[in-house]
Amino acid sequence: MIASYFSIISTAMVKALLVDDELNNLINLEFMLHNDCEEIVVVGKVQSVAAAKKFLESGSADVVFLDITMPNEDGFGLLDSLTPKNIKVVFVTAHNQYALRALKASAVDYLLKPVRIDELQKAVEKVKLTTANPLAAEQNRLLLQHFTELTKQKNIPQKIAVPALGSVRFVAIDEIVALEADSNYTIIHLKDAQKLVISKTLKEFDEILDEQLFVRIHKSYIVNINYVVEYSTTDGGVVKMADKSRWSISRRQLDIFLKKMQASAIMLGKSK
Repeated sequence: MIASYFSIISTAMVKALLVDDELNNLINLEFMLHNDCEEIVVVGKVQSVAAAKKFLESGSADVVFLDITMPNEDGFGLLDSLTPKNIKVVFVTAHNQYALRALKASAVDYLLKPVRIDELQKAVEKVKLTTANPLAAEQNRLLLQHFTELTKQKNIPQKIAVPALGSVRFVAIDEIVALEADSNYTIIHLKDAQKLVISKTLKEFDEILDEQLFVRIHKSYIVNINYVVEYSTTDGGVVKMADKSRWSISRRQLDIFLKKMQASAIMLGKSK
């Protein structure tokens, strides 16, 4: 019987399918999941996308730890088989030249080889959180579906998929004025004053957004430098935006912020 998304995650083990063409990688990952991660069980290990598809025809999994670079068919070839079943994905790769920003936005997580135990544990916790939270599970399904379509395109994505129950809103990156942390969620502030909430942490957005366009000015805020109209030294430092919003800037982030602004604007006089 398929577990309901409303079930408490501690009442059932999370079932994992491991996909990697190298047997040693499969063995090592299974060992770490068994010995270092809680409430997760490996239900299958396969060495190709074709074998993974065959496994999922008769078996079930809550999450797939998916290698990207494999002979015959890379890991992206499995995505179409996963999206209808709402299976979570943790990408695993030895290379960082792939579109990791897109992967981070669309998968529960990604891991770089050799896999570190602490990073694996964090990924497993994210999987369990997504499995236990019906809204997060639906968002993950819609984001993965969106990424599946992006992998078929050759153009660089200029939008971000922001899911709600039953729909996905595609927001142009250049419409985002600022992002604000709210526990494990992020509030996206748009130029038309609308606010969107997504179940991704601010740290995750910090990793996926264009660093030339967005700068983290505080542990709780990221701003789009194209919408910055003023930096005020009063009240400890405040960034004023084109939409009239104001965001505090921390001292430790000030130099980074000013360097980004200097690269995008003609700076006259003293900046501090």
